[in-house]
Amino acid sequence: MQVSFNRHGPFYRMQRRLGLLSDTNLAVGRRAVLFVALSWIPGVVLAALEGVALDPNHERAMLLDFSAYAFSIAVVAFVLMEEISDRRMVKLVAQFEDRDIVPQASRGGMVAARANMERRTGSWLAEAVILVVAYALSYFWLMRAPMGADGGTWYGRLVDGSLRPTLAGWWSMLVALPLYWFLLGRWLWRFVTWGLMLYDIARCDLRLVATHPDRCGGLAFMGQYPQTYVLFVFAESTVVSATVLKLVVHGDASLMGFKFALLGMIAFFAIAFVLPLLVFMPRLVSLKHEGLAHYGSLASRHNIAFDTKWVSAPEAEPSEEMLGSPDPSSLADLAAGYDLIKRMLPAPVTLESIAPIVLASLVPVVCVAATQVPFAQIVETIKTLLPL
Repeated sequence: MQVSFNRHGPFYRMQRRLGLLSDTNLAVGRRAVLFVALSWIPGVVLAALEGVALDPNHERAMLLDFSAYAFSIAVVAFVLMEEISDRRMVKLVAQFEDRDIVPQASRGGMVAARANMERRTGSWLAEAVILVVAYALSYFWLMRAPMGADGGTWYGRLVDGSLRPTLAGWWSMLVALPLYWFLLGRWLWRFVTWGLMLYDIARCDLRLVATHPDRCGGLAFMGQYPQTYVLFVFAESTVVSATVLKLVVHGDASLMGFKFALLGMIAFFAIAFVLPLLVFMPRLVSLKHEGLAHYGSLASRHNIAFDTKWVSAPEAEPSEEMLGSPDPSSLADLAAGYDLIKRMLPAPVTLESIAPIVLASLVPVVCVAATQVPFAQIVETIKTLLPL
């Protein structure tokens, strides 16, 4: 079953009509360069014409605004991850059938889950709402920033208490920032549709095995899905970290004053990407209880029979006959199976599930910290605040 988050919706169809991509080639590299050029180059040219590209006052210099670079990095990441997400999602969803987790009679539920995901992802209403929100956020972002600076910023100047946007500010408000917020909103919506698809899949008749060695009934492979969002997390962490860097470098703020906020961001990402996997929790918890009951009953009957035959019987004596009997081996196998069920996880979440997310969010934070603090001190701080 082919799954794609990126080949549905009005924005995708518009890009296809413009020749930016095709149904067989998302052309992510070309589009990433184009989107950054569209949002960055005209803004820099307009800023240079108005004398706000560089200025002794960092607030009035576009090229000294770390956030402007961070937004461009985020746009590139959002586009590049489209191809990665399609490739990974196809492999993950296909494993439900490849591993025979979904019986043939229940394949219709998987088809319906895919159809629901495509309908939600391609919703014109969802993209319209995202576009409106993107412009609203861009407006408030740019209108609010100059108010806190003496004389305004490169976005706009304060004249007689009113804000007059610069040409570069207008371009940012009408093109650059809306593009960032729109792409961010689309990925957030895709994250929601992915969680809803997992919920639909969890309601199917899944063939799970309590004694599966992955301790998740055979669903541990689903814990790999957060890797799809590594670039997304890196992009958002870069935007947040750039804002902190600007406050530290130009605003005389203390980097240590942001440490808990930044670590809170990392924890938020880890928790957010675990949540969709919790849709399997009721099924796995029930499977564990049923497995313990069944294997407990089977082990009791087997152990009683073993005890009667080899231990409690009056004629039972150590002999070569027991050495060749499969009974001790089956006793050990039952014990191993029961122990596997006892150690089952309530959801397909492991350290490998969240480690890529944590690392992706940590890299920009460490880079920002390295501009102010020795690297060894950064490592020691992370060790004291994270359970490494």
